[in-house]
Parts: sequence; structure tokens; C-alpha cells
Amino acid sequence: MKSNTIKYFKEISKIPRESGNEASIANYIVNFALKNHFDYEKDSYNNVIIKKYVNNKKPIIFQCHLDMVCEKNPNIEFDFARDPIQVIEQNGYLKANKTTLGADNGIGVALLLNILDSNLPVSIEAIFTTKEETTMEGAENINICSLKGKEMINLDGFKADTITIESASFTDIDINLNYSFKEESTNLYKITLNGLKGGHSGFDIDKSRENSSILLANLLLTLNKIKVSSFHGGTKINVIPSTAEAVVTFDDDISDKINTYQKTISRNVKISYQKIEDKMPILTMEDSLSFLNSISNFKHGVLHKNHKKEVTTSENLAIIDLSHNFMRIGLRSSNEIERIETMNYLENFCIKYNYNLMVTGYQPGFQTEEGSQLVQDLIKAYEEVNNRKPDINSLHIAVESGILKNKLPNLEVAIISPNIMGAHSVWEKVEIKSIKKCDEWLYQYLMNRI
Repeated sequence: MKSNTIKYFKEISKIPRESGNEASIANYIVNFALKNHFDYEKDSYNNVIIKKYVNNKKPIIFQCHLDMVCEKNPNIEFDFARDPIQVIEQNGYLKANKTTLGADNGIGVALLLNILDSNLPVSIEAIFTTKEETTMEGAENINICSLKGKEMINLDGFKADTITIESASFTDIDINLNYSFKEESTNLYKITLNGLKGGHSGFDIDKSRENSSILLANLLLTLNKIKVSSFHGGTKINVIPSTAEAVVTFDDDISDKINTYQKTISRNVKISYQKIEDKMPILTMEDSLSFLNSISNFKHGVLHKNHKKEVTTSENLAIIDLSHNFMRIGLRSSNEIERIETMNYLENFCIKYNYNLMVTGYQPGFQTEEGSQLVQDLIKAYEEVNNRKPDINSLHIAVESGILKNKLPNLEVAIISPNIMGAHSVWEKVEIKSIKKCDEWLYQYLMNRI
């Protein structure tokens, strides 16, 4: 099988595909099907299913998502609704120019297009879904009743040489903060904190990456007579916050406090401030301290690990917007007892600070037995190519496989991929060597089905 995976990835990188803006990339997939005379279905959610049947052979299902997370450096002009991602080959990796690369899950899309483009006499059912990075609306609404396959390989992973047989559930939680602005002030400063790595709230949550909102709250709590006018941190529920800013009034020497605080945190963190001339509403000192303490005391990060030291439950304090009395939390768990325990913690947290909690979404995880036929066939193919066994692991991210398995309960699922690092951040990159190895693994697996 000739590898055109990188070629396809560079092609789709020219097409805008932020979550909710997948019409153009869906049309590209449809045109690919038409060009190759494949049967296809496209629905109103821009999901696409391609069916390539050969000699009544039992089909294997492949799945990936079309959308990507769009993040950029704040100092560059880039319109994700119009501008192509600039793919750079450097030191054995594909990366982008100061934006997210979209290897999550563009590499999966490219791997699947390469499989469909081959002349191997195997039957393939290919699922391309949308809005995976936001609501998973695509997977939740796609109709897969007509599919004949009983085994599915998901290509939305991050770690090469690995078969993932379990993923975490994901609970979307909105919290109403219930604060009222009863005063006004003109003696205001805007304080900005940035320079953190951020990253994927599942894959990077165990890498000790600091949360910008918590760091900023801790700094503000060192100031005397602090009153808060606005506070904003984070951008997306599945991204660890890397920047935060607040407008506040206080009675203190801000330069000394920042210098002192800077010594206690990472050298990469940048803190700046500027005087604001406008008159703005502020919280009382009591409410300001309550708000800042709620952020400072929040249990962000890894909560539980299993015996293999894999993360089983975590929380991401993802978005805070005081102007709209709003906080958003992402809870991931592959252990239902731990998930319920964490929900109890959140309910008590809200009672303590007089907040209101609402669960706005839930995506199930999945689990496949290591002894299943699909996993054993993938192990065999990997051994034939690499003369050793692949790793078997669980994944601390919510993927669409759980939703699709709910639609087809007897479906066996496994995830494989190349090495993708820094997903959901401007440092995202994918290892070129691992792309080629994944192509070879998939080729051997398909050859074994002939």
C-alpha cells in the first residue's frame, strides 16, 4: 500500500475545519468518494460515511473526526474560518506556524483516506464525524444502523505503538456563580497572566501543567483590600487554561507583590499590569475574596490513578467568566464510583460558595477486552511488522467510540495512531516516522484479512 497519508494531511490542512465549521471538509470527503466511485452518505450534521465493499467480504469499520481545536498565539493574525494551516516539516515532525496543527484528528482522516485509496481487496466502512472537539453532536446524531461491520478501529489516538482498549467518560458541567456588582470604582488595574503550556485536558492533565486561572487567583489573594471587577480565564472545556486576566482594585504595591509571587511559580509565566481609566462595577471585598478562594481551592488536575499509574479521574477548571457569572468544568473518568464521588465533591463545592451546578452534557467511555478478536488481530499485525508486541493501554480522553458503541452494543473497538504531542495547543506536532509506522501496521492488518 503506497503511503499518501502526509499528502492527504497537507491537503486537508488547507481547509478550515474548526468544530461547527465542517461543511467544506465534509464536501472534500464527499468529492473523494465520488472521484473513487464509492457509495457514501452525508447527513445534515456534515457527518460522512463511505462504504467500499469488495466481494462480499466482512467489512472493518474505521472512524475519525473531521474537526479540530483552533488555538493561536495572541500576537499573530490568523483567521481559522479562512486561512489554511501552515504545515512545517522540522526535525522529524510536522508542526504548524504558531497555531494548532490539527493532527488531532487530521492525521486520522489522512490515514483513513490513504486506506480507502489503496487497491487492497478488503471491505471498508469509513465514518467521518463532526463536532468531536465541542459537543460530539456529530457522533450522537449519526445513523450507523446500516453498517455491517462488528469491529471498529478508531484513529483518534495520540500514542504510537499502542492499542487503546478503554477510554474515559466526559461530563460537561456549568456552574452559575450568583455574584452581584454593587459598587463602582475608577482606581482599577488590569492584570494579565500568560505563558503557560496549556494543552489537552485529558492527555496532558498528568503533566503538572499549571492552570492560569488558579495562578492568577492566588496572586490576587496576596493583595490587600482586593475587589474584583472582571475575571476571565480559559477558552475551551477540553483545554487546560494557559492565560487569564482580571480587572481589580486594591490597596498595595503591585510591583513588589508580582515580583515576590513570580519567584514561587514557573519562570515561563508572564505577569503584566496596566492602569484602567474607566469607571467599572466591582464586587464587594467579601464577595471578591469568596470568588477568588473558590478558584484557588478548586481541585483541578488528576484526582485518581489505577495500579498501572494511568489517570482514571480528573477535573479541568476550564473556563471562568465573572462578567457572566459563569464557570465551566470538564470531568473525565473511567471509573464510575470515582465519577460519582467527584460529582459529590462538586455539589458540596457549589453549596459552600452559593453556586449552582448544572450537568450540560455526558459522553460515555468504552471498554474492549484484551482477548477480543480485534485486539488480537492488531497485536499479530504489529508483531509481524515490528518483531515485538505493542503496548496496551487506556486513554484518559472521551472519544466518540463510546457513543458509537452505544449505538452498536456488540461492536469491538480499539484505537491506534501515530505520536501526536501538544494537542489543543500551538505546540502541537506529529512524528513523521510514527505516521509511516502506523501506515505499515494498518497495511499488515488489512493484508491479514484478505
